[in-house]
Amino acid sequence: MIRALQAEFSKLKRARMILWTALVIIGYTSIGLATYPVLEDLVLDMEERVAAGDLSAQDNVFVEAGIDEINWETAMRFIPMGVSGAWGMMLLSLVTAYVFGRELREGTDIASATLPVRREAFIVAKMIVVAVWATGLALLAVIAQVGVDAIYLGFEGFEWVYPWRGFVDTLYAMLPLYLTMPLVAWLSMRRKGYLWPMLFALATFTVASSLIGTDLAAYVPWSMPIVLFGVTWMPLTGELTAASWVIALAVFGIGMLLVLRRANRAVETA
Repeated sequence: MIRALQAEFSKLKRARMILWTALVIIGYTSIGLATYPVLEDLVLDMEERVAAGDLSAQDNVFVEAGIDEINWETAMRFIPMGVSGAWGMMLLSLVTAYVFGRELREGTDIASATLPVRREAFIVAKMIVVAVWATGLALLAVIAQVGVDAIYLGFEGFEWVYPWRGFVDTLYAMLPLYLTMPLVAWLSMRRKGYLWPMLFALATFTVASSLIGTDLAAYVPWSMPIVLFGVTWMPLTGELTAASWVIALAVFGIGMLLVLRRANRAVETA
């Protein structure tokens, strides 16, 4: 297992994809400088509509979610919301497709499979690489968010507990999506390039978005982050059940079996 991990991490030494994914995180987080004024106007507009009787207090989704102004506490909540939104599934899928599809693109998949290391160890090692990469992106998202918030809000009201909570919540939001990554890995091992994995990511994100506000969302792994933390335009949250995690773990198990089967087939046809 140690040899497999060393081999997988050594492949990342000159990986430009690390830089590109980091730039995506920084760019996405920087959008906050433009969206914060819009969100503040939206919150104020909803409060005025409630005061005028045009909207019930229960329908003010921002107040119901505890977001009545943009401050350090509420601003850090937008990081896990970003995972629920576009960058979570799309970026994790890109990382997974890169890690699992690299050998196929470079024509070295069979060489890796014939090294004196069990193929199961290589698969687990690749999933660990994806997990470490995702954790690094979560940390970078928090650092970038702190920078954006410092520019917009200054440091008045800042407490270290806010970025720490944002980091933990972001990892928690990533967890159900991570459990679906073996399916993306399987797709990336079947075809060269990123087309099919990214189309799959787009399709699942679309399905997850369509389930916002429904009871079914808690039982679909791709929409579970939305249930946990909401999204920017719908910050209301819900609760997951034990059945939610059983389904997510089942998806993970099925995906890992498909990946292992694909790896074994690659060796048999070599």
